[in-house]
Amino acid sequence: METTKEQEIDVRQYIRVLSKRRWVVIAVFMLIVIMAAIYSFTAVPIYQAKARIVIEKENPNLVSIQEVMAVDSTGTDYYQTQYNIIESRTVAREVIRRLNLDKNPEFMPGTEDNMFSNIREWFREKRQSWKDQMDSLLSSDKNKGNTVPKSDDPSQDSPLVSAFITRIKVSPIRNSRLVDVTAEAKNPALAARMANEVVKVYIDQNMETKLAAAKDAVRWLTERIEDERKKVETAENALLQYKQEQGIITGFSNDAEKITAEKLAKLNNQVVEFESKRVETETRYQQALALEKTPDLLDSIPEVLSNDIIKEIKKMEVNLYNKMSELSKKYGSNHPQMVAIQSELAELHQRKATEGKRIVSSLRNEYRMAVAKEDSLKKSFEEQKGESLNMNKKAIQYGVLYRQAESSKHMYELLIKRFKETSLTEEMKTGNIRVIDRAEIPNTPVSPNKSRNILLAVVVGLTMGIGLAFGLEYMDNSVKLPDEIKQYLGIPYLGPIPAYDANEQKYGAVRELITLHSPKSTPSESFRGIRTAVMFSSADVRPQVILVTSARPAEGKTLCAVNIAVAMAQSGSKTLVIDCDMRRPRVHKIFETGENKGLSAVLVGTCELDEAILPTGIENVSVIPSGAIPPNPSELLGSKRMDTIIQELRKSYDRIIIDSPPITAVTDSVVVSSLVDGVIIVIRTAETPKQVVYNAMMSLKAANARILGAVLNAVNIGKDSYYYYHNYYYYYGTGGKSKKQQLKEAA
Repeated sequence: METTKEQEIDVRQYIRVLSKRRWVVIAVFMLIVIMAAIYSFTAVPIYQAKARIVIEKENPNLVSIQEVMAVDSTGTDYYQTQYNIIESRTVAREVIRRLNLDKNPEFMPGTEDNMFSNIREWFREKRQSWKDQMDSLLSSDKNKGNTVPKSDDPSQDSPLVSAFITRIKVSPIRNSRLVDVTAEAKNPALAARMANEVVKVYIDQNMETKLAAAKDAVRWLTERIEDERKKVETAENALLQYKQEQGIITGFSNDAEKITAEKLAKLNNQVVEFESKRVETETRYQQALALEKTPDLLDSIPEVLSNDIIKEIKKMEVNLYNKMSELSKKYGSNHPQMVAIQSELAELHQRKATEGKRIVSSLRNEYRMAVAKEDSLKKSFEEQKGESLNMNKKAIQYGVLYRQAESSKHMYELLIKRFKETSLTEEMKTGNIRVIDRAEIPNTPVSPNKSRNILLAVVVGLTMGIGLAFGLEYMDNSVKLPDEIKQYLGIPYLGPIPAYDANEQKYGAVRELITLHSPKSTPSESFRGIRTAVMFSSADVRPQVILVTSARPAEGKTLCAVNIAVAMAQSGSKTLVIDCDMRRPRVHKIFETGENKGLSAVLVGTCELDEAILPTGIENVSVIPSGAIPPNPSELLGSKRMDTIIQELRKSYDRIIIDSPPITAVTDSVVVSSLVDGVIIVIRTAETPKQVVYNAMMSLKAANARILGAVLNAVNIGKDSYYYYHNYYYYYGTGGKSKKQQLKEAA
């Protein structure tokens, strides 16, 4: 619900801004619409003719000569290039020549026969004459007296070509190869001729380009064929001579090279294999040779460990050790059985050593055989390698010569074939561009589009008008709405005071006392509402002494002060109005009292307080005028005497309303604000800048003044106003008459 309410308030604010600035919106809107209407109904009509062509994907050639006329028509860059060619200056210049557009009045209008045109033409001729003279002087040293005929300068018709290009538009149809070429002109027949001629010139130039390429290709092929024929003869003679020198009967086939490579690879694998075996055998032999003199360590050699005899001997040793261990428990070491076992162990050790030497001798023989086999294989590998390298050298040179001969022969045959194809293509006149629809003479103009222009003007006018209205509103920094008081100033909003004419002379000065003169009017009701808001501004103690001030002059603070005082008196409160504006006092004029004895006299001691309090003729309302204007109002208002007077008056009156000068003009209000219970700031709606009010509020807060709130004065309560929705306009009093009617009757 809160979000909806905020949105409604925003919409109301927008509507209020538009209503307030409605004449700005209407003026901008009408200006733009009228200008668009004048242009639309007075502009020269422009006609548009359209021709449609198709750009095929591939050239419909009868023979394949893509190498000669290479056109990649499959990519988007090809089509973009064609579109730019259609709009090129070359095509435009040719169309102008064919249609004689340089003599057409639409492109070259005749010179107007009037004074301004004659003067302009005279200056143009003089400028051209001076330019020609300067060019002749600058080029005299280079020419050396030689007369060179003046060539056609493309820049001479540059404006005409540029004007023509601006009337041509190329529009490709999406997802197709169709292209629309449109031309615009004031003459419908000329527009159709321009579109058709642009298409025709584009197709002719495209065909001429292709035929020129074919002719260039024929000429180039003729020269190349003779060169390639000589290259073929030279390459074949070189190949034949090499075969005779090297004794090559047949060519080097792939099978022969494959067999040689396989044989070499096999020998290489064998060399690697036997080299590995030799290294392994050598390692085992060197290990056994190192342990040959220490028979006890021979057991670490794998060949010894895997020997059956050694295994049997070890088994027998284990048995004898076990037996000796058992006998040692019964007999000593010199026992015959113990001696016999030791003798058997010694014999076994001897046998094991003998067998180890035999194994070492076997490893030596195996190592020597591996070395011999390795040397034999390496020798065979080197021989085969040399033979293969020799054959490869011959094959490489042979292959080079053979490929040169074949390449020259192939190129020669290819050129002969392309020469025949190109010769045929030179006679062809086919292309990949065709006309689908020729341009027809248009019946209706395309510009100006009256309905579109008016509609666009309406949209633009409304947009610019509304934008200008909100821009002006944004630049308006004055206080206009209650929300601005709460958001920007951060103080309570006490209520609005409708604008009313307080200067009418029918009732004299009493007219300013609207609450007394028209108690049932809308302004009176507003003052009573402010009175209520002030009374309930504090929950504990209602303010007794109230200072009414404003940020700057002419805000209506004095009228607000006296009418609030009357409203409080009407509620039964004994009220006193003190005029502390000792610079421009007006309270005595409103109540029509004297000003000889007033507040200034009381402060300086020339008058008693009771003598300064004057009756007003209004029930419960008394007034202390400002008195004579002193030279030092701020010092008087800030004296202890002023504080004493306020304290004495508090005992006699229920409400004391003090009118003071503007805050930003003088410091009087700031000085008095420290003596009162609360301050009311009067703001003139849509006139007082926010920053000025904010600065005034900061001055009051610096003096520790209590700000009760702000009052918006002179608000517009018309039907289009923001305050129309706040029940001030449609509040009815007794008799069933609206406040507005009552105010008129009272006036």
